[in-house]
Amino acid sequence: MKQIQDKLEVELEDLEGVELEEQLLQPATTAPTATVHVPAGLQPTRSVSSKPTTEEDELAALQDKMAL
Repeated sequence: MKQIQDKLEVELEDLEGVELEEQLLQPATTAPTATVHVPAGLQPTRSVSSKPTTEEDELAALQDKMAL
């Protein structure tokens, strides 16, 4: 009787381990958001006449994705 109980406990631990691993591998559905306040005098400024660079476009696209 003790052997059966021991086997069942080992199997339960294995199943719990698999379940925990699956939960850890799943992407988070919601990410915490943090707002950062930057005083107006310290905000970066960009020249109005300059055309956005590819790097700036990529940054904007990443920021849009993160906002979802």
